[in-house]
Amino acid sequence: MKKAIAVVLLLAVNAVAGDLTGKWSGAFKVDGADHDVPQLLIFKQDGNELTGSGGPDPSEQYPIENGKVDGDRVRFEITTGEWKFTYSLKAIDGKMAGDLELDSINNRRTAKVNLSKED
Repeated sequence: MKKAIAVVLLLAVNAVAGDLTGKWSGAFKVDGADHDVPQLLIFKQDGNELTGSGGPDPSEQYPIENGKVDGDRVRFEITTGEWKFTYSLKAIDGKMAGDLELDSINNRRTAKVNLSKED
């Protein structure tokens, strides 16, 4: 009985964000900047593991690293040359929004991210 309750609770927690598998598009805006930077993320979710790729468009994609889904919270990293992007997002009803940290050797910035799931 306890195992059945634990399984139901685990499934309920994982179902909050739904399956994130698919294409997500939107943009991020660096704090203090005057323009948005386009984003295209292609996710594959397996349980609470998140893999795939991300970048500004279909021709420039980088692998997702350390991708995790915990309820409606989504966290992953993308490394592009000298930059490391760390995403911390919340997924609700086909939308994701949250924070992005951009780190390089001599520079650290923060940004806000807004994404929508493509059909």
